[in-house]
Amino acid sequence: MATMAAPNFTPSKPRSSDGCWTCRLRRKKCDEIRPVCVACSALEIDCLYSDVKPDWMDGAEKQKEKADWLKLEVKRLASARREKRHIQSLELGMDGLEVTTTSDTTLVTTYHTTAPAPVAETSPAAASLSNSHGTPQDSGSESWMMDNSMPSQSLPSSTPPSSFGPAAEASPPNFITLQIPLNQAGLEERDLSFMMMYLDYTFPFLNPFYRPPILDGGRGWLLVTMTRNKALFHIALSLSAYLFSEILKNGTEAHSDCSVHNWDSLQSQQQLAMRELQSDIQELNLKGVQGYPAASAHVMSSVVQLLSFEVAIANTGNWQMHLDAATVLFEQIMEHHGTGPAGNPCWHRVLYQLGDGLVPGLAGEGHRPWVANQASFRFFTAHLLFYDTLAATALGRPPRLMKYHDHLLTVLPHCCDDHTTHPTVPHLKMDDFFGVPNWVIQSIAAISSLGAWKRELRATNSLSITQLVSRAAEIEHTLKSHIAELDQKLNTPDAAFMTTMNPLVLLGQAAAAASGVPPPPPPPPLSTTSTYKGHNSPLPGDHVTARIWAQAALTYLLVVVSGWQPSNTEIRESVALTAGLLRRLPAPAGLRSVVWPFAVTGFLAAPEEEQGFRDLVSALGPLQIFGTVGEALSVIEKAWSHRSCLGLVSDGWDVSVALNGLGHASLLI
Repeated sequence: MATMAAPNFTPSKPRSSDGCWTCRLRRKKCDEIRPVCVACSALEIDCLYSDVKPDWMDGAEKQKEKADWLKLEVKRLASARREKRHIQSLELGMDGLEVTTTSDTTLVTTYHTTAPAPVAETSPAAASLSNSHGTPQDSGSESWMMDNSMPSQSLPSSTPPSSFGPAAEASPPNFITLQIPLNQAGLEERDLSFMMMYLDYTFPFLNPFYRPPILDGGRGWLLVTMTRNKALFHIALSLSAYLFSEILKNGTEAHSDCSVHNWDSLQSQQQLAMRELQSDIQELNLKGVQGYPAASAHVMSSVVQLLSFEVAIANTGNWQMHLDAATVLFEQIMEHHGTGPAGNPCWHRVLYQLGDGLVPGLAGEGHRPWVANQASFRFFTAHLLFYDTLAATALGRPPRLMKYHDHLLTVLPHCCDDHTTHPTVPHLKMDDFFGVPNWVIQSIAAISSLGAWKRELRATNSLSITQLVSRAAEIEHTLKSHIAELDQKLNTPDAAFMTTMNPLVLLGQAAAAASGVPPPPPPPPLSTTSTYKGHNSPLPGDHVTARIWAQAALTYLLVVVSGWQPSNTEIRESVALTAGLLRRLPAPAGLRSVVWPFAVTGFLAAPEEEQGFRDLVSALGPLQIFGTVGEALSVIEKAWSHRSCLGLVSDGWDVSVALNGLGHASLLI
């Protein structure tokens, strides 16, 4: 019998005693490179070489405490590196914006097409979704496609059809086919899960008031658009990854590995979205806006969605660039596809070209649902108007799209000779999208314009107080007349609000339990029906949201006319009323729908009311960092820190100055 040779065990090299104390504490092998070893350099932690043993290296409690602290520090720095890498990928993906005057057929907004830096450890599933506009792709990696024809015996192409060309601008496809080869099913499961998470949770959470009726097509357009528009698809997955990551963390380290994985997914999806959007914009610049209304609308939708994503992750550096791009593109779409014979705007012309030759709501057509292109353009146009109006309050100028407000947000008797139908409702009802009536949006736009007019004339010493008061009186009349109607719907007069909802009580002592019964546990983060603990009974969500916006707009007007005077009787009453209404939102998550009113009210709150505003934000739990609620509280607290000196310079302060308190203009959407 053959004998088995004894294994040759080579003794390992004994661990050196000359390594850094940090590696010894972590019980890791040190390469002994000085002054900083490779391991400590990679982790960005302090590397300590010393002939004298540190005090904390005592083999007992101090060493354990130091080791635990270092472990947390390594995790914190790793998280910071991931976030920094994500922000850098955003900036590299869109490293510039040019707004130039070109021919009528080209897009005047051009993102530089520098390829974004690769994201480390991009998943194969993410890479398989990056194919677009003829980009080579491995034959076995097709992940999804859109069939633009009736079923046939031939195999579908692995590349989705281009957004350009005659076929792309024809009627919508008959059906959408999601093709997932067997060898890719496991890889694509995560992306499809995030897609469903976006449809089921993320989108409703971000748009709680958007509930289109089934006869209008519901939200089916969203699924269709995501399968056609790959840039929007990847942005949507990025939002879902971010939201899931924050809910999973819940302020603890219990799911740190999953959170890290979701952050990596977010970066991968964001990079893919950037690549697709750059490709779409580059091709649209070559083809021009004039002949491609659907492709132009898709690009505008992607830019608006990207703006929403930037704001959701609290990246404050790029929103103005994205807003400018979307605004210019919308203006060109309206110029080439939405202008009547007399040169006036015609919304129906755009919808007609985006649909199949019919526009829902016109006489003689019966009730028809919006096709996907029409519904998508309506949705993102409403968001663009909303963002443009709130951006104006921070930038101290009139909204750039204010010239379209009368046409889109009011009921005009006649548009153009191409169609004589008299509409009975505005083309866009903002309360269907944000819970904010059109007249509130128009009033905020008018107040922002009035404030810019006041600053301009005061700079030249030509301000007429009579004109200022006269213009303000018109806006005030509009607001107060509509507020009276809202109060009737709420069945609660102003006097009752002022007595039963005194913010000194509700905001300062909301947690006090007179009955001695412990308060109920906080509601789930995504809840839209649970109520705040310790406050009066909730009000109907739609009406109370509208009422909060209207009252905050009135406060905004009072500041424009009277200056920064928190002790002014009218301003105090308006602030107190809005603060009380904030406590009667139907759920903590409802605060996300009133961030701008929350900030305008908080700016002027009294010192004893401060904690109440902080409590409103803390009630959101881990989701307080999702969106602009956290930034709103930061800018409010910045204004509070200047309270002592504002008595001397209050004439130079206004809402736009306060909204720039963090060193940049805050878009509180």
